[in-house]
Amino acid sequence: MNFFSFKRVAEGYATHRPYYHPIIMAKIGHRLGRRDKLDQALDVGCGTGLSTVALQALAHHVVGVDSSAAMIDVAHQHDQAGLTFYCAPAEELPFAAQSFNLLTVCGAINWIDRSRFLPEAQRVLQEKGWLVIYDNFITDRMQENRAYTAWHQEQFLARYPKPPRDETPLTSAEAANYGFTFAQETYTNELAMSRAQYVEFMLTQSNVIAAVEMGEESLTAAREWMNTSLAGIIPDPAGTFLFGGYLWYLQSK
Repeated sequence: MNFFSFKRVAEGYATHRPYYHPIIMAKIGHRLGRRDKLDQALDVGCGTGLSTVALQALAHHVVGVDSSAAMIDVAHQHDQAGLTFYCAPAEELPFAAQSFNLLTVCGAINWIDRSRFLPEAQRVLQEKGWLVIYDNFITDRMQENRAYTAWHQEQFLARYPKPPRDETPLTSAEAANYGFTFAQETYTNELAMSRAQYVEFMLTQSNVIAAVEMGEESLTAAREWMNTSLAGIIPDPAGTFLFGGYLWYLQSK
């Protein structure tokens, strides 16, 4: 099942996902050591286009691709000069060889077949071009209340276990097999959310998507359970949640 092919999920991504991407663009720009913009960049697994819009900070012309038609339908709200969206799988990119200076993958690599995608990335990148794979995910820590950690570990994950995905870390050896050099970094950031904002955000997590879209639980029931079980845990007006993430920098040899 493609957990991101549903209209409800796409609309939730556009409305309730945090816009942390400028943090990442600054890190990428620093790593690449560039002060001027690149010409062409591609955002793979672009979802509803938040990461694609952010990529305009680094490139004059930006293209977003995603295998979910529902996601691309919502992403088209960002259509403007220099920004284009296509529905296409990461493993079969519909672009000519050496079309891009930079490729990014935001929060999607766990759902992509790396053995098919990395050769495609190598094909469409220009010589010495960059592929940057990154993610940002909520942890089990909230600044104001340690009880949140227990709720997340013992209640949320028990009720909504993670669906299968490939979470194998990329290695230098694997990158080299596809003609890339490899470096990485990790980071953390904090985000304040009210209980209502937190619940709507969590309804876009694949754990909950799997339960709701497979008919195990209604969206209303999931929302009500989280609101009820989190009463007294997330303070008013908001809790401060710790997020974490990584960046994998791959440069074409």
